[in-house]
Amino acid sequence: MRRDLETLVRLIREEVRIEGPDGGGVSDLFIEEAVNEAIKDLAEFFPVKDVMEIESEAGKNGYDLDEEDVKIENIIYVLYDGNILDSIPINKYMNLKNVDEGQVDTWSYWGGKLFLRGEVEQGKTIELWVTRAPKTLKNRKDEPEVPYYCDKAIKQYAVSACYREIRDYERANFHYSIYQNQFESIVNRGVPQETRGEGLAIDDSYFPALNGDYFVKRSDTNPGGNSQ
Repeated sequence: MRRDLETLVRLIREEVRIEGPDGGGVSDLFIEEAVNEAIKDLAEFFPVKDVMEIESEAGKNGYDLDEEDVKIENIIYVLYDGNILDSIPINKYMNLKNVDEGQVDTWSYWGGKLFLRGEVEQGKTIELWVTRAPKTLKNRKDEPEVPYYCDKAIKQYAVSACYREIRDYERANFHYSIYQNQFESIVNRGVPQETRGEGLAIDDSYFPALNGDYFVKRSDTNPGGNSQ
């Protein structure tokens, strides 16, 4: 099955209509906005690794990176004409003299703008390796940049928003509680297995936190996981 915006909207609308006669009283635009809000809620756990390219302009040392649907979280590398540049804090960059002279060898970033030190030539490729937030879904064929297993959570978030919009707060809260449970499951799924084993475990009987090495596993005869 496709997992584009059009499919998500259709699945969300179908569920809302099934559960309530007034479920059709929300627009596709409202559902699309709810889908994007859900993706935004999940975004911090699923940064997208990407490579951006900019064509340099002669004598231009500053380049705006912020686009309407791209939010850069972190810049890993910057290359100018295939050469990796050194990074420096913006305060040090601002104190440099003659930033437009010499070989391009340094970059800095501030307020959504990339700054290069050196004599920038025309038509060179500025390549940025970045992590960024997932893009907003705008067109009906756009697909979410979060993993496929987030789709159920996105759907429940949007269904909850629809019911809240038509003031069916009981159903809204019910679906939002499902979303919260799925959100927690998604976050746990994203934690590496070796990290889970080193973490603390809380006993069901509210004993103090136990190190993972002493945790007693649950079983059919010990469903609470309590020490015997």
